[in-house]
Amino acid sequence: MTIKVGINGLGRIGRAIVRILLERADIEIVAVNDINPDIENMAYLLKYDSTYGKLPFSVTTGEHEIIIGNEKRMHIFHHHLITDVPWEKYGVEVVVDSSGVRKNLLEARNLKGRVKRCIVTHSPPSTDVDRTIILGANEQEWDPKKDFLLSSSICDANAFAPVAKVLDNSFGITHGFLTTLHPWLNYQNLLDGPSISYATPGEIHDYYALGRASTGSLIPKTTSAIKASEAVLKSLRDKFLSMSYRVPTMIVSSADLSVQLEKQTTLEEVKQAFEEMAQNQKWNIIYNNKEALVSTDFTGCASSAVVDHRWMRLNEHNYLKMVLWYDNEWGYSSRVVDLIAYISQ
Repeated sequence: MTIKVGINGLGRIGRAIVRILLERADIEIVAVNDINPDIENMAYLLKYDSTYGKLPFSVTTGEHEIIIGNEKRMHIFHHHLITDVPWEKYGVEVVVDSSGVRKNLLEARNLKGRVKRCIVTHSPPSTDVDRTIILGANEQEWDPKKDFLLSSSICDANAFAPVAKVLDNSFGITHGFLTTLHPWLNYQNLLDGPSISYATPGEIHDYYALGRASTGSLIPKTTSAIKASEAVLKSLRDKFLSMSYRVPTMIVSSADLSVQLEKQTTLEEVKQAFEEMAQNQKWNIIYNNKEALVSTDFTGCASSAVVDHRWMRLNEHNYLKMVLWYDNEWGYSSRVVDLIAYISQ
């Protein structure tokens, strides 16, 4: 039976989810809400994408709807609040809030009784959602009787947490450090200026460096990757420090991971642990790369994390260095789609 989905917020993640679902028959998007008042522009941005290219289907508009190909019809709304959309009128079972706006997160609980589940595509405080789920890390904690409002966490945690789980289960983790390199995001500036919050419109980020020109600098910043990962893997608590760089590239993130392991091991054993993970995984979580590739080669990769075996190093039999790659839009959105299917079983 087809799962009917509504998307609240047709930005980078919302549009990636739409594109991914065009290839699936088990999930259908029937309603979309976005504050962009120009439906023709919404259709244009779906059809043409500077990162992933032009859709191989026609994209046209009707009266309050976007039609992709000859069959895919999405009813379009332009409300500021997630609760103002008549999701139930179109049989929506799962609403994905990819707006990034905190007020929508706070209002999402009021959809209970109107739709079956709601997923938010970021990592809010644990008190704001019923549960955070990262596939490949803690999906077994999902409680269909209690969990209505779910977080699918963030792209960095979706990449890091499954990798950390493999290491912790196989060798034990004493402590570590994570550095992520994340492409620019649309709230950043082309030229120096204030960094305006997307989650809370009108608010200015107090970390002023984030407002500097995004195309010309590496911008060091904090990251919530570890905090988000600790939310799904309690065994990691207080074991990792982290930082991030916002880098002047359009797509594909990387993570530089240094870990002190509890057990002494060999590089071959570590690599084998990830080979076994890839062979037995239910979803496309881990991909093991052994080729000489660069970041852009992973554009459109649907895996949560690419483990780059070329740059794996081991010192003193228990101090491990790893490099991960992940398409911060496509890989993450692919897991959101998998999560929709998982909670709708």
